[in-house]
Amino acid sequence: MKIALFGANGRVGKRVCEIATKRGHTLLPIEKDTPLPSEADVAIDFSLPQATERVCAFCAKVHCPLVSGVTGRNDEEEALISALSQQVRVVCKPNFSVGIAMLERLCQIVARHMPDWDCEICETHRRDKKDSPSGTAKALASAICQCKSFKKVTVHSLRCGTNFGRHEIVFGGQGESLTLVHQAENVDVFALGAVLEAESIGLSQNVSDI
Repeated sequence: MKIALFGANGRVGKRVCEIATKRGHTLLPIEKDTPLPSEADVAIDFSLPQATERVCAFCAKVHCPLVSGVTGRNDEEEALISALSQQVRVVCKPNFSVGIAMLERLCQIVARHMPDWDCEICETHRRDKKDSPSGTAKALASAICQCKSFKKVTVHSLRCGTNFGRHEIVFGGQGESLTLVHQAENVDVFALGAVLEAESIGLSQNVSDI
């Protein structure tokens, strides 16, 4: 596949380039001043929220699906993503790791069976992460609230050191508590997950075009 990669020089983007290339794909790296390619089978975005308009315009023009791991978008930028999703396949996730997907399922199981328990989330990321709380923490809180009788889960955010991402979910009842933790040890878990998502979308897109 031809993959247009926005944010190719970023910490996750660099690993996407290496992983996707090893898996036999052609990478079209795109940065702020890079000319846009004339075609692509799928776009992966690990740039910044401010690039959303450019990313969406490109995907709409060449009619390619979008896999985005960007977090921290404002309402206007989210509206652009929503509008694009009416034209092409769009998958936006704050976290593409397999472990986080499993953590969300486990949280929902606990929430369904312990509706009277309290729940708080503590997330830790590197000191220069711009959005707080993390998009992953927000997604986990939302998933939990869908199963619980109340609509509020408190999120605590720490920004220190070079932490790749730690999410600790604490459920508390009378006289006991249950804690679920996910720790990312490198950015490869995010990069590989995004590439696998792009492969899945690209394959289904090619089949539908036959």
